Amino acid sequence: MDLRIVYNILNFMTYRKIISAFLLLLLSVNISHAQTGRLEITTTSSEILGPELAASFSKILEADEALKWNIYIPEDYDPSKPPGIVIHMPRNNMLEMPIGWASMMDERNLIWISLNNTKHLLQIKEMLISVLATPFLQNQYKIDADRVYIIASADRCYPASAAMQIYPHIFKGIVYSTCEPINWQDNIPENLDQMNENRYIFIASRELLIRQAARRSARQYRDAGITDIEYLLVTSIGYGRNLRRQKLGKVIDMLDIRD
Repeated sequence: MDLRIVYNILNFMTYRKIISAFLLLLLSVNISHAQTGRLEITTTSSEILGPELAASFSKILEADEALKWNIYIPEDYDPSKPPGIVIHMPRNNMLEMPIGWASMMDERNLIWISLNNTKHLLQIKEMLISVLATPFLQNQYKIDADRVYIIASADRCYPASAAMQIYPHIFKGIVYSTCEPINWQDNIPENLDQMNENRYIFIASRELLIRQAARRSARQYRDAGITDIEYLLVTSIGYGRNLRRQKLGKVIDMLDIRD
């Protein structure tokens, strides 16, 4: 995916609009009837952002196109102790959470959300949908905006890395699991200073090519000047596989580190 095309479509004014909407939602969340546990909810970008703002993205995502989400809200959700968010972008469609993840979300006070989609999506569209996950949740729950993370694997790392690059004010950390983000080559992002405020974790699996790719990507980020980077070798998983509970807890703790 060419990020220059992304920038042409999601221009600076649109970027300002979605950030403004994001901040307004922080101040207007509805928590009177918050549900907890496992949820399956269908909505649209128009319902999340309002018709006018949703229309500005219509070249990528129709305002009335159904978005079906699988969600897990911690059982002890407490608006006085707002949870963070894990936006999960796995290799395959997630009908259920990976085994052991729900209890880890409870322990670390995080909401899990993943798009339930059986169609192949264009990467730019998947990137936009990942961005919509945060204001969607903020319509119903009070959220800790400093703990909004992405966990992506396999080919989902391309749209995930685009989201991290274009919206560093929304996403505070990412796990690139057994995959490569967008290769900047000589096109170093102009907003590198903003990106450098967030955390980046590169996870390699047992496959040689994946280990090489993860190291190469981590080195590229470091060479560009990003400092908050971790590289982990997890031999218990293969390409595109989900992290087991213990490793999930470890990477969440790493994302939560604050200077």
